[in-house]
Amino acid sequence: MEPADNLPQSYLYTRLALSRRARLLIWLLTPLPIAACCAALTLTGWLDAFERLSIDARFQARGPLQPDPRIVIVEIGEHDRRELGGTEVRFDLRAWLDDAVRKLADAGAVCIALDVWLPGRGDPEIDAALAAELAETTTVLGIAYSEGYKVRAAAPFRQTDSPEGTLVVEPDPDGVLRRLPRRAYLDEAVGDGQFSRIPHFPFIVAWFALAEESRQQGQEPPLLDVSDPTQAVVAGRVVRYGRLINFVAGPGQGFKALSLTEAVRGDFPSGSIDGAVVLIGEVRSVLDQFRLPLTVDLAPGVYYHANVVDQILSDRSLVEWPDEPLPSAVLVFVLAATAGFYFWFLRDWWARPAGWLWMSVYFGAGAVVFLGGWWLVAKRAFDDDVVVPLAAPLATVGVVLVSGLALQLSVSTVNARRLAQRSRQIESLFGRAVSPQVLEAIKADPTRVARTEVREITVLFCDIRGFTTASAALEPEHVAAMLNEYFETITSAVFEQDGFVDKFVGDELMAVFNVPIAQSDHAVRAAHTALSIKRRLADLNAKRAARGQKELDCGIGIHSGPAAVGHIGSERRANYTVVGETVNVAARIEELTRRGEILLSSEVAVKVDASLALREWQTVTLRGIGRPVQLFELMPA
Repeated sequence: MEPADNLPQSYLYTRLALSRRARLLIWLLTPLPIAACCAALTLTGWLDAFERLSIDARFQARGPLQPDPRIVIVEIGEHDRRELGGTEVRFDLRAWLDDAVRKLADAGAVCIALDVWLPGRGDPEIDAALAAELAETTTVLGIAYSEGYKVRAAAPFRQTDSPEGTLVVEPDPDGVLRRLPRRAYLDEAVGDGQFSRIPHFPFIVAWFALAEESRQQGQEPPLLDVSDPTQAVVAGRVVRYGRLINFVAGPGQGFKALSLTEAVRGDFPSGSIDGAVVLIGEVRSVLDQFRLPLTVDLAPGVYYHANVVDQILSDRSLVEWPDEPLPSAVLVFVLAATAGFYFWFLRDWWARPAGWLWMSVYFGAGAVVFLGGWWLVAKRAFDDDVVVPLAAPLATVGVVLVSGLALQLSVSTVNARRLAQRSRQIESLFGRAVSPQVLEAIKADPTRVARTEVREITVLFCDIRGFTTASAALEPEHVAAMLNEYFETITSAVFEQDGFVDKFVGDELMAVFNVPIAQSDHAVRAAHTALSIKRRLADLNAKRAARGQKELDCGIGIHSGPAAVGHIGSERRANYTVVGETVNVAARIEELTRRGEILLSSEVAVKVDASLALREWQTVTLRGIGRPVQLFELMPA
């Protein structure tokens, strides 16, 4: 039980910011509610924007992969307008597409996909020439479709029976193309309540490549099934709408690419087009530029389609796990709770040597394990084409880490300040009465000096022989200087044995052993202290003789026995001291040392080691004690 605040020893009790019970309750009860709040917030989608950015970061950390070599991109750029159009003000793409389509088909292209719009009427001769080429080759036409508005190729091109595909894309709210459209098809009415479903543009391109692969293996071409409104089956490979695309490369990152000029002139390596699917798309149109997860700059839309084709051909879709909000929230709850039980475990950092360093190491290790560990899990899973939540787990663990660190820092700061104040108080009271080692022991456990108890102790009294006569002939300042030098000499002997200097009375020193810290050999320590005092006094006398000063001698009395130990005094003023008959006996023994002897009671003599030289002195009846006491003299070595 702690003492009342008005008791002398109350300063030794420091009320910490949080008791052990409070810390335990915080550790047990806090992490779960915090984890539940984080999980609930996850269900609101408040971190979706960061999750999308984390997906981009994983793509960029993985880097581009080697695309399927059967995919070739023909880029229509500004340099093609200059090379092919010459000085013409208007560059008519259709005038050059027929040559490009013919050259690519002659080079062995499986299909040629036009990721460009061919609406309206153009030059009749040019349109006729292009339509003729489309009729003789396997060419896919694109249909632009957005919010009910669609743009299809002009009638002469559609009449070639070339397959059509929708060019619809659905960027995320931040403008990055990451997913397939949620509706990657277009229903075209054909009369009598019937409709024809037009697939997504890259699905048709991939189907032609897989169909050619089947034919080369002597098998029937597989089907392209888009009857299900949630997914397409392209040659037996399921592609779910609205799912993440496994992007492998952007512009300049691995796809085979030609310019339109090279395609028109047939300026490409022999065999590079054989068996390939060719996508022809604009790279100069601002309206057809998008951000992809792998690219920093805008990329032409044709590269989006090329990545979808590659995903289908490689049959390597990204799997989102978990793919529902509730399991994701459960995952966040488990991670946040586990991290909470780690970071909210309040330790006594303030009471440890280098506690702040250990706290930094503890939280640093936790950050590496929970934050770095989950990032590593997410990255390794992504390398295996599995996308696990990253933003929500890292954010929630971060919240738990920061809140736990804030609590521990505040508690540690408050308690460190209180302990520092207590240490200063202990130093002011005991700093000059004990050795540095004993002082540190008291600081570590102040309760050892806070309680009053009866303990077996050894008391040593030391007094200068003939001090009254010697001091009468000296000026007061000289007496004070002599005593200061004398006490400095003999107290060092007490501290050498970790004794406690209880008080100075005139020229008398009272030292106690086995207080304030326990010492099983307290009697032996007192005996060695007495011998050390005699040796040190001899060295001091040599210095005094050199200065022409009179030598000093002292008598020492030592006794062991029980005594009351603790703070003794009034509510306004008290000292840590020892009281009882043991103290009185030691004082009376010291009074008998007329010739500067070291006298020990029999209670001390039986406890000292055999290496010390003792001789029986005499049995005396001490003043105020009323019983005979056997004394022994300790002989200097």
